[in-house]
Amino acid sequence: MTEQTIEIHFRHPRDSKTLIADLSPFCTGQEAIQALQTAEDGEPPFLTYTAGEMYQLCVAKTNQVITPNMTFAQAGVANGDLVDVIKDMTGAHTIDGAFA
Repeated sequence: MTEQTIEIHFRHPRDSKTLIADLSPFCTGQEAIQALQTAEDGEPPFLTYTAGEMYQLCVAKTNQVITPNMTFAQAGVANGDLVDVIKDMTGAHTIDGAFA
């Protein structure tokens, strides 16, 4: 971590594993999700993308959603904070109690 970055702990939406990343406080939610979907150093990406699948970020301690154009600074994210990656269920509907 440098003076220009903050350490963020991202929690995966399916298996709760975490990824620690140093980000600029001016990084937006959309930029962070794109980075989490990018492979690095020969490793698979932290998040996979399936057609129609969307993600949201939420600061665990405050339940503040980080919108796509909101920066981590605007969301009040501090060094060491846990940020949950949540599958966005917007538009999901049920048919006989099951998601379609």
